[in-house]
Amino acid sequence: MKGWLRRLWSLWFGFWLVGYFLLMLPVYGLVLWRLTPRTIRWGHQLNRLWGKVILFMARIRLKHVGYHFPEKPCIIVANHRSYLDIPVCYVTFPPRVAFLGKVELARIPLYGWTYRRLHVIVDRKDPTARTKSLLEAAHKIKTGISVLIYPEGTTKHPHPLGKFHDGAFKLAIDLQVPLLPLAIIGSDRCLSADGQFLMRPGEVTCVFHPLLYPEGESVESLRDKVYKWMQETLTYYENNAVPVRQSV
Repeated sequence: MKGWLRRLWSLWFGFWLVGYFLLMLPVYGLVLWRLTPRTIRWGHQLNRLWGKVILFMARIRLKHVGYHFPEKPCIIVANHRSYLDIPVCYVTFPPRVAFLGKVELARIPLYGWTYRRLHVIVDRKDPTARTKSLLEAAHKIKTGISVLIYPEGTTKHPHPLGKFHDGAFKLAIDLQVPLLPLAIIGSDRCLSADGQFLMRPGEVTCVFHPLLYPEGESVESLRDKVYKWMQETLTYYENNAVPVRQSV
C-alpha cells in the first residue's frame, strides 16, 4: 500500500476507533455505572463488538490456530507488538477475560474510563503499584475471570520478542492456575508499532499452545518454556525457518 493510501486508511481506522466510543459512551455509562458480574460481562461484550467493528472496517482478517479456551479461569500470556493486539484479543476471547494493562491506557479519553472499570491497571515504574495490580488480578481469577497479560509489558522493544517480566508466571504458580500461551503474528504489519499509527489491511494469526500447568515449576522455568515456544512460533510464521513446537 502506497504511503498516502496508508495514511488515508489510517484515518478511516481512526474514525471507527474513536467514533464507536463516541456513539456508545452513553451505553457504556449505563452498563458500567454499577459494577456487578452481569454488567462486567456486558461491558466486555461491548468491547468485543468494538473489536469486531474496527477489524471489519479496517479489513483485518483474523485466523486462529489451535484455539481453545478452558471453562475454568486461566492466565493468558501473549506477545505484544502493536496496539492492534487489544481489539484482536477482544474478538478472540469470550467476555470473561480482563487485561492487565499499562496505566497510559487508562488516560486515553473515553476509552480509558471503560478500561479502568473492566480491566486491571498497572504502573510498571512503581513497584508498590505493580504488587497491588497483581493482587487485583488474583482477585479476578478467584472470582472466575481469566486474566490476559502481555509479559513484555510494552510494544516498544527492538526485537520480535522482548524480554519477559515475571509477574504472569509468578501469579500462575502462586494461584496454581494454568497458563494459556498465545503468539500473535502480523499485527505489527497491519498497525505499525513505531508511533506513527499507520494502518493497512492484512491478516493477523493467533497461535495457541495447549494449557500449561505450573505444578513443580519455578518462575524461571515456566517463563523460559513459554518464551522459547513463542520465539520458535514467531520465527516459523515470520520466516518459515524452524518447525513450530507443539509442546514445551
